Amino acid sequence: MLKYLILIWTFCCATAFANVDLKVIEKDFSESNIGNLHTGKNEIILTFDDGPVKGVTDKILDLLNEYNIKATFFVIGKNVLAHPELLKRIVDEGHIVGNHSMSHLPLKNLDPALWKDIVKNEVLDNHTLLLPYMQNNKHFYFRAPEGAWASKYADFLNQNEIGKQYVGPILWDIGGELEVKNGKYLQAADWACWSKKVSIDDCMSGYLYEARKRKGGVVLMHDLRHQSVELLAKLIPELEDRGFTFSTLNDVDWKI
Repeated sequence: MLKYLILIWTFCCATAFANVDLKVIEKDFSESNIGNLHTGKNEIILTFDDGPVKGVTDKILDLLNEYNIKATFFVIGKNVLAHPELLKRIVDEGHIVGNHSMSHLPLKNLDPALWKDIVKNEVLDNHTLLLPYMQNNKHFYFRAPEGAWASKYADFLNQNEIGKQYVGPILWDIGGELEVKNGKYLQAADWACWSKKVSIDDCMSGYLYEARKRKGGVVLMHDLRHQSVELLAKLIPELEDRGFTFSTLNDVDWKI
């Protein structure tokens, strides 16, 4: 049923984007996650995973618009089917759309007889769904759910004409872990902050500490919960006050 929905969705959207010219440089999937992406430049690249989610993604877009910042949204196919208007707004406002799988299934411990079909559905079928919304992309970008990946997936996907044009799987420089030492937050991750009931100010201090330490980089956040909106509203001006500027994944020098 899902495959039929994807085909219908693609057909409906195709005419609206018929003149889109995606000048994608031929790349390929990496055998491991790509990290240490954009540090040392005092630039922040905002990325948001797991949406779009009504009541959260739209408020994040409001904030980004207020500060004239472009970001990357690594979206889940099932959420796109549920909230197409949010994805359209993401694109219309100049942001980048990344592939975060069809259903957010971690690609690990997969059935040996079925893993190729699963990887195809999660990555390539989701690409078909998202393609009409990738006109702001310089490349196709993929981030693996939970960072779960294996070299055999790269080998398999790179045999596909679309797969070998992807950059990924992309990790992050800031926002992946929660680390506290002597009461000081040295790292923070929004999903971990909210699950452990960490305050917004403490969570922000972890992001800021890591941003200063790395002199910028790719920031991981999630457009799932309202606390992340509140965090972003405080984090952006704090980063600007510290002299950071904002760029996008299109500005990364992809040496792969």
